[in-house]
Parts: sequence; C-alpha cells; structure tokens
Amino acid sequence: MAPTGISFGQVAAAADALIGRGEKATIQAVREEIGTGSPNTIHKHLTIWKASQIPAERKAVKLPDELAAALANEIERQASAARAEAESDALEARQTADELAETGEALETEADELRAQVERLIIERDEAVFDCNEARRLVTEFREHVKTLETQRDDARFELAEARNRITTLSESLEREHNATLDAQAALKAADVEKIQAERAQAVAVAKLEALKEQSAERLDALKYEQQARVADAETHKRDLTELRNEWKERLATTEKHAVDAQKRAQEAEAAQAKAEARVEAQEAQEAQEVDRKPATKSGSTVKRKTV
Repeated sequence: MAPTGISFGQVAAAADALIGRGEKATIQAVREEIGTGSPNTIHKHLTIWKASQIPAERKAVKLPDELAAALANEIERQASAARAEAESDALEARQTADELAETGEALETEADELRAQVERLIIERDEAVFDCNEARRLVTEFREHVKTLETQRDDARFELAEARNRITTLSESLEREHNATLDAQAALKAADVEKIQAERAQAVAVAKLEALKEQSAERLDALKYEQQARVADAETHKRDLTELRNEWKERLATTEKHAVDAQKRAQEAEAAQAKAEARVEAQEAQEAQEVDRKPATKSGSTVKRKTV
C-alpha cells in the first residue's frame, strides 16, 4: 500500500515546534518531528509555511544623521547585493526544489510499483511453493502406486508360472495314462488273438474227435474222455480268457476315465493359464493407462513407464 499523505497543518505545527525550541525547520527535522511523511510533500508544505512567516519587528536605534545616512546607504547597497544573491539563490533553490519534487514523485511512484511487485512476487512465491509441494505429493503417490502395480505384476507372473508348471505336470500325467491305455488295448488285442487261436484249436479237436469215432469204437470212450478233457480245458481256458478280457476291459475303462479326468484337468489348467495371462495383460494395460494419465511435473522431469 502507498503511504498516507500528511497535511499542511501537521508540517506547520512541527515547524513551529522546532522554531520554538530554537532549532531549524528543515525537511529532515520536520519529518523526524512528525514521525512519517514523504520528503517531497514536506518540502511543498514547508515552502508555503516559510512564505507565510512575518519577519519580527526590530526596535529602531537612534543614530546621528550622517552615520545614519552612511549606514542607510551601506545597508541599501548590501541589501541590494543580498537581495540579488538571495533572488539568485532562491531561483536556484526553487529549481533544485522542483527537481527534487519531480525526483521525489518519481521515486514515490517507483516505490509504490516496487511494493506492488513485491506483493505480487510474494503471492507468486507462495503459489509456487504450494505447486511444488503438490507436485512432490503427486510424485510420491505415483511412486507408491507404481510399487503396488509392480507387486501385483510379480504376483501375477508367479501365479502364471505355477499354472504353467501344473499344466506341464498334467500333460506328463496325461501322456503316461495315454501310454497305459495303449498298452491295455494292445493286451486286449493279444487276448482276442489267443481266444481266436483257442477257438480254432477247439474246432480242430472236434474234427479229430469225429474222425476217431469212425475209426474205432474202443477208442470212442477214450476219445470222448479226451474230448471232454479237451472241452474242459477249452472251457477253462475260455473262462480264463473271459476273466482276463473282463479284467482288461475294467482296466481300460479305468484308464479311459483317468484320461478323461486328466484331459479335464488339462482344460482347467489351460483356462487358469488363459485367465492368469488375461489378468497380467489387463494389469499391464491398466498400469500403462495410469502412467499415461499422470501429468508432467513442473520441474521438467519426465516419468518413464516401466515395460514388463
């Protein structure tokens, strides 16, 4: 704010007080007496005050006429010279005062402008400090968010690695069970071959038995006994083959069930892997969007986004 101006009355009262104490009424003395005021304003009021002062009357002294005349002539001469010098000094003083007044006014205007600039600079400084603190807070929050995203990314990678390990284990188990299924099918095929061979052997035996019936009645009983024995063996062998076939069917059904379960687990593992990978991609996309939405700090530094 510009300083409040002082009135003529304040300057006149201060000058009267100084003269009353026997001191000179100068600009600095009046300013110190009042305690404030612009030197330019004090000079203007003090000039008016000095012009309004009436010189004190002096008591006349009785002198001889010749001395009085000579003194009057000398006084007149000195007064003329003094007036001329005083007028010259007054003119110079007025010019100096005018220059001082102009300079004072210019300095007051410059001082007011400087005060306004200082106030603006203080406001700008406070705003800059606030912006700086806000930028630091945002940078701190951004760094914490980046750390959180990195932790989530690491967790997703770990889960993905575990899912891949489980898929590998399930794939190996499925391959072993598939191999077991192939072995069971091969064994079942071999059993069918043995059955066919046994049936063929049975047919040959029956043919031989028919031939023996024609050859000898004596050997009929023996042949019948042999035939019965062979039939019994064939039945036993057939039962054994049936049991073995049923056993292999059960093993095959179990193996196929295991294969279906393994395939189901593999599909679940693949779904879990796809879900984990989608989660990682979504997390990385969200991280990229968060980094792109963050404003650049006022210090001019650029925050680089980490690439996973």
